[in-house]
Amino acid sequence: MIKIQHISRIYQNGTTKTSALKDIDFKIKPNEVTIILGPSGSGKSTTLNILGGMDRPTSGQIFYDDRVISNESDKALTDYRRKIVGFVFQFYNLVSNLTVRENIEIAAKLTNNNQDRVNQLIQKVGLENRQDNFPDQLSGGEMQRVAIARALAKEPALLLCDEPTGALDSKTSQRIFQLLKDSCSPKTAVVIVTHNSEVAPIGNKVVHIKDGKISEITNNPHPIAVSEVNWS
Repeated sequence: MIKIQHISRIYQNGTTKTSALKDIDFKIKPNEVTIILGPSGSGKSTTLNILGGMDRPTSGQIFYDDRVISNESDKALTDYRRKIVGFVFQFYNLVSNLTVRENIEIAAKLTNNNQDRVNQLIQKVGLENRQDNFPDQLSGGEMQRVAIARALAKEPALLLCDEPTGALDSKTSQRIFQLLKDSCSPKTAVVIVTHNSEVAPIGNKVVHIKDGKISEITNNPHPIAVSEVNWS
């Protein structure tokens, strides 16, 4: 269970202050897809960065089970990112001089996962025939599948995805979202940041953010299938 409680984030540049988040509250549960939905500049990526321990709130608290993540040291946050969180970014962030397999192996080694886990993930994302290729030899969709496999290699409790299909075509986007939805488990919560309202119905929970505030939280007991989304 992840709980965000009265989180605000203010950035200061000289005498100028920008309020990116304003007193937001919500919960994230395992075995659920949480969609954070909002336009560019709404604060959704700031929320994701704080959830992932890459940024700290100005005020408020973040709980991971009994841990107060927002109060922990830099070293403890590094450990949290290493062991608890998996990241999937819009532009992949793969290591260019490593193969598909090697990119996934790096993450697996962070948590001492074995080769069987790497093999299973390569098969799951359908890249058995591309595992010895380098990122510049892959399509955008293939690179994103590597990024997902790399994130899952750690067996994260929290999988954070920042606009994971923003640079992809509709057919590839559908495949990526299906992979992400399939990644949910009793041990893993999936959080997807997006501006695309069409994908919101696949989530168990949709957190609507506008101007740094939560405008609405929608709980969806019956999410639609990824194939039902209008990808046009």
